[in-house]
Amino acid sequence: MKSYSGCWTCRLRRKKCDEMRPECRICSSLQITCYYDQVKPAWMDGGAGQMAKAEEVKEEVKRAAARRRGAQSMDVLETHVASAQAEENAPPFSDAGVDMLGLPNRPRDPASRMHVGGDPSSRSSPTHPSLAYTWSDGGASSISHFNTRHNSTATTPSYSGPGTLFVDTSGNRASADEEIDRRIIVFYFDHFFPFLFPFYRPPLLEGGRSWVMELAVRNKAMWHTTLCLSSYFMSVALDNTASGHEFCKALAWERLLRQTDVTFRMLQQDLEGVTSSDAQDLIIETSRIMGSVIQLLKFEVSAGNFENCQTHLDAAIVLFTQIFRATGYGANDGNEGRELPTFHDILSRMGDPPWTMELQQSRAWNSDQAAFRFFSVLLLLDDIVTSTCFEEPPRLQKYHALLLSTDSPDGKASLRLEAFVGCESWAILQIGQIAALDAWKKSLRKTGQLDTMELVARAVEIKQILVENLASLDAAAHAPRTPNPVDMFMLYNDHALSTLGDGSTVVTRIWAHAALIYLSVVVSGWQPGSSTIRENVARAIELLSQLPAPALLRTVVWPFCIVGCLANPDEECLLRSMAQALVPLRLFGATQKALEIMENVWKCRDAIDVNTWDFAACVRTLGYVPLLV
Repeated sequence: MKSYSGCWTCRLRRKKCDEMRPECRICSSLQITCYYDQVKPAWMDGGAGQMAKAEEVKEEVKRAAARRRGAQSMDVLETHVASAQAEENAPPFSDAGVDMLGLPNRPRDPASRMHVGGDPSSRSSPTHPSLAYTWSDGGASSISHFNTRHNSTATTPSYSGPGTLFVDTSGNRASADEEIDRRIIVFYFDHFFPFLFPFYRPPLLEGGRSWVMELAVRNKAMWHTTLCLSSYFMSVALDNTASGHEFCKALAWERLLRQTDVTFRMLQQDLEGVTSSDAQDLIIETSRIMGSVIQLLKFEVSAGNFENCQTHLDAAIVLFTQIFRATGYGANDGNEGRELPTFHDILSRMGDPPWTMELQQSRAWNSDQAAFRFFSVLLLLDDIVTSTCFEEPPRLQKYHALLLSTDSPDGKASLRLEAFVGCESWAILQIGQIAALDAWKKSLRKTGQLDTMELVARAVEIKQILVENLASLDAAAHAPRTPNPVDMFMLYNDHALSTLGDGSTVVTRIWAHAALIYLSVVVSGWQPGSSTIRENVARAIELLSQLPAPALLRTVVWPFCIVGCLANPDEECLLRSMAQALVPLRLFGATQKALEIMENVWKCRDAIDVNTWDFAACVRTLGYVPLLV
């Protein structure tokens, strides 16, 4: 509704203004400029000036929404455990000694640390032994009319058993707002989760994806981070329509703004209640918080807002290591000599599975076990990819052999990455090894101690693993594939069968060829014309064009980026068209950033110093580090 006596901003946006001075509540809640001049502004001309100003205000609304999720929201609300004297040997998660989301000093040169998003000079490396991972309420005071409902536990859905998944715990009829929230959540289960994770189709005997729903309806923070993701996807999907759906578009955006604010409050509450004397409860609650943080990270990446990605990733890594520490083993830096717990040890502390029958190596998981497995995979992958951009070893590398390697003590990998992200574990593991090799090489070269022969020897071992496994994939491609009888319904879904079978093989090959390119750059420098790089770039581009669906490009963003940076000029058009084929573009934030990096490298191709340039330098052309997953 128009306002004829309110601020000019509301009149421009055709909103009803409450006429508060000097700033109306609507503008204050959105954190945008409130124009209250007595004289009609020149841009209110009913023509081109007004249209241009409307677009400017629209962009200001979007930027302010990002700020509320972003840097400003990191300053106000601190977790209740802020002790600066946390002792290294304090009991896990004790009130006296451990900051649950402390960010320890990372062994890197602060001067070389790039800011992740925004102005590179606005963030410095941690200097305190323990920095709290903090949020603000993201504008709780400015969106006061939403606070009452979301501060009440009576309006948060709870799980009440089969057939009654969504229940208003107050016992009253669910409000219209709550019904809309439930519908948005179901859209996430039905459409958006499979879109984000197309290869994650756990077998029936493992419980399928039921944990996604169970965890969301049982845990407030997960509920609201899920609403964040789903509201964003709905707002993009509706905004992409040519006309109509104006009410739905506004509703989805309103839900998005609301949920980003509430999410921070829910996480704060979970952090405040996480310390307990019960070790099992500690592990479960901490794993749920870790999952919520990672899901929030995925929301930021999907929305193309990379400003807080590194902070979220840092926090999730700390939580992950704290879970291992809580088992009583020495997973912290002060007890490196002690044996790490097995993944089974961790999962066994999260309760019993719903049933005990095992068939064809499938195991039933309860919702917390399944969620921890899923989010652990995402975290390990994010950590490895990020390490290639920061020229450092993966921070969770000591867990790789335990969780991902086929040489693990039980004779098989605890987590098979291909079942989660479509790429077999060996390819991702070798990228982590190459990142560690790159960091080792550069640290020794700075001191003049680099042994080139040893560098080559280490590289040969990595290359041999990649080449042998690629050959095994080629051999297996001609072998008949036996379907899992439990998943026989997949036989009637040609698209899903293609995605799970051939799609996963193509994705693994793309990652492996990108790893060989990355290895060549680490060992020999930036040599786009070398036969090894040319061969692997050409093969990777061929495989990228063979992806079963264009949207699967989102599963190979890091390989797409490094392949593109070393592509020849005559290959640029094809790579550019792959990214531009993704519609709507706003759903593929990381892919668009990868293309932007590639374009930057292509523009300065002739000016590159091949002796100093590498993949991290390509990423630095943005001025910040996006999460390329």
